[in-house]
Amino acid sequence: MLSAPLLDRTGTTWDVVIVGSGPAGSATAITLAKYGQRVLLVEKRGSSSFKLGESLSPASIGLVRHFLGDLESPEQQLPGLFKTAGNISLWGTGQAEITDFFFTSTGHGLCVNRLAFDETLRTKAAAAGATLLRDVRLQSCARIESGHFNWQLTLTSRTGARQDRARYLVDCSGRQAVVARLLGVPTLHHGDRLFAYAQWFSCSGGDDDRYTRIEAAPHGWWYSNRLPGSEDNETRRLVVLHTDKDLPAARLAASRQGFDQLLDGSTHIARLLKAREYHPCGIIRGAPAHSQRLRDFCGDAWMAVGDAAQAYDPLSSQGIDKALRTASHAGHMIHYALTDPSQGAPKLDYRNSYIHRYDQEQRQLWQTYLSQRDFYYGIQSRWFDQLFWQRRRRLANEAS
Repeated sequence: MLSAPLLDRTGTTWDVVIVGSGPAGSATAITLAKYGQRVLLVEKRGSSSFKLGESLSPASIGLVRHFLGDLESPEQQLPGLFKTAGNISLWGTGQAEITDFFFTSTGHGLCVNRLAFDETLRTKAAAAGATLLRDVRLQSCARIESGHFNWQLTLTSRTGARQDRARYLVDCSGRQAVVARLLGVPTLHHGDRLFAYAQWFSCSGGDDDRYTRIEAAPHGWWYSNRLPGSEDNETRRLVVLHTDKDLPAARLAASRQGFDQLLDGSTHIARLLKAREYHPCGIIRGAPAHSQRLRDFCGDAWMAVGDAAQAYDPLSSQGIDKALRTASHAGHMIHYALTDPSQGAPKLDYRNSYIHRYDQEQRQLWQTYLSQRDFYYGIQSRWFDQLFWQRRRRLANEAS
């Protein structure tokens, strides 16, 4: 059920409390609530003002359908989805490579408006039986031994505080990893300082381009896609530069003039914007995009899921897919750990076979990700004299 933050109550008990209601948090809540677990989903924001769009390959569409249902159904209110035809990339060489989705099982990919997509997932979580609290923060978590409960939680908002108890605690708070930080679990950074600088563009004319575009550049790489929906009958497009935050290009990208200067040096994206008479709208937004992971993915009666556990370079195109896939696995493993009688008195740390299985999967995913990241950066053979690419080659050499 959906609940407002009534913070004058105390002593509320839950099977699982999930901190963060992005795709990972909502999908974990959906999975657990469908099993009948009492789930509290805590979201620190009352509402979000922006999130970068994201592209999904055809292989991820079945996963989205699993959580959201039939995407073609007229009953579905999904304004945050836009069908894409494929990818156009200028990467290893200056020659464009086209990946067409026409011959895949779905025939298309998806571009996702994250604000609408995330809100739809929250609605699904509430419909499945989870309780959602907005504009509420996890202030503290203390271990207790009180019957079946392992955690005493303090949740705060602008109107007060409340105390809740939980059997299990899940960190889905993204790169901030709020629960892990409170528990003293360090975040490990893996060799890059990647940062995303995003500018939205609009045009009054049409834009029939349905390809996700990726283009390597001397100081990083560009991403662009049309966005779902429109405002004031204008077509919207997102353009993002990914570069290391300490490089001169990052300082340029943070300003409108500098961003335009860098964009003019692109091969295909600048040409597309000019051909469709796009103009910039809104301010340039920034977001961290480097590779990071927690030292420990789970522990005694807690687990991290999605970007809280491990966050990837956007070049991997695995953000939402990873969030939904690992959330499904986490939800199942937590439910089994809490209910399987073969485990005896439930041990909710590494001794539990289900928790151990989740931990092992996370470790394998991380190693696979690093190998793929280093491979794709390694096949970009231009600009040997540029520090951005020198750093990527050094990372690949250190891993080999």
